[in-house]
Amino acid sequence: MSDADVAELLVVSGRIQRQLEGLQVEAAVQVGDRSAGLKDERMTTRYGCSKPADLVRMLTGTDTRAATRLVRAARLVRRDVGITDGAFLPARYQALRDVMIDGDLGVAGLLAATDPIEQSARRISDEDRVEADRQLADFARGVESDSASDSDAPRPAPLPEDLGTLARVMVAYLDPDGAEPAEEAAMRGRFFSIGKVKDGAAPVRGSLLPEVAAQLSLLIDSLLNPKVNGADDPERDGASAGDASTGAGGGVRFEPSEETGPADGTGVTDTRTRGQRLHDALAAILNTAARTDLFPHLGGAAPTLTVAATAADLAAGHGWAQIGHSGDLVPLAAALQTGCAGGVQRILFDDGGRIVSIGTSNRIFNALQRRAITLRDGGCVIPGCTIPATWCEVHHVKEHADGGPTHTDNGVLLCWFHHRTLHLTEWVIRMNHGVPEVRGPAWWDPHQSWHRTRSPHRRQPVPG
Repeated sequence: MSDADVAELLVVSGRIQRQLEGLQVEAAVQVGDRSAGLKDERMTTRYGCSKPADLVRMLTGTDTRAATRLVRAARLVRRDVGITDGAFLPARYQALRDVMIDGDLGVAGLLAATDPIEQSARRISDEDRVEADRQLADFARGVESDSASDSDAPRPAPLPEDLGTLARVMVAYLDPDGAEPAEEAAMRGRFFSIGKVKDGAAPVRGSLLPEVAAQLSLLIDSLLNPKVNGADDPERDGASAGDASTGAGGGVRFEPSEETGPADGTGVTDTRTRGQRLHDALAAILNTAARTDLFPHLGGAAPTLTVAATAADLAAGHGWAQIGHSGDLVPLAAALQTGCAGGVQRILFDDGGRIVSIGTSNRIFNALQRRAITLRDGGCVIPGCTIPATWCEVHHVKEHADGGPTHTDNGVLLCWFHHRTLHLTEWVIRMNHGVPEVRGPAWWDPHQSWHRTRSPHRRQPVPG
């Protein structure tokens, strides 16, 4: 195919796609209308769904986001039926609906054109909204309404971004006083979302209320700026004095220690970026919150992260694991860390998928053991790490799968980051008569000696 043929193919397929989206929106209107009223008479109930978006997602085979957008678009272009004559009344955005039916406007364009108007709907009159609908429809058809130009001169149909820009300009004229007072607007605009896993990571977006953001910042700062050895050094952290209050120059600090470091006093450098440190701090906060057992129960039990792996992969030490809640695949290290810090339940299936055996393993360190280990270690045992004990997980020095007991003589405190990455580094931990000892990388200690752990949080020496 020539370049022109490829371009024409995309133009034609794009128009077909918009027409199909128009059909899907009209069908979503019917789903919404037929899912109102008594529960037993709803279309969603007959198909075993709880809401229209779920039914649309199931029937179209799309994801939740796309199905939700279809339902949103359906609410904007649905038409009520007149009580007296039974005729259809104009839709809320009738002109844009007509453009969609003709295949000149897709769901993305419809939502881009209407979202700014809907956000200010309470302060825009019906007459102004209808006029905005008409002008946006003309713009979507490629009709130039400027009297200085050729009348009704066709031009390429605009992109959704162009429609959104025009709609925002209209709202600026129709609603010159702006949005609601800041507090009300913030309450309406607050959100938090976790996206689908892609390339091994899930994107996170959100807009937090100031007090929520401040509380989260305080918790993160307690990890990134522990102030254990005095005030942060802006020069060392690469931050200005103005960043100190926000923790912009903070991070888990690795201080040289006469008790734990090598003979030459070389310190340990944390190579993580600030974004990576923030991620690890949030992980520690979530794991700590999960341990409190203060959250509402789900299905009769506390909300528990489930990570499943096959016995063969666990025995081999490599492979993939699956998160039970979302079905996402994660490295086997995630299952090993979850099992080490939590408990293990072995469930056996036959070849047909039937559960044939359920077993339990008393693997998790109980509250009394954790309290004792906390008093002994005081915090993460990796030399120089300043994560306090309350944010740490208890690690089996000798893996439970290798016969390691769930005993204080086999448990040490590690922060989330060091627990997750211990197998990837040259740090090695062993227990010597119930006292943890650490051997660091060659660049940290060329002599490769074992060093008793001395957490920066400890105030008393280890008895011995």
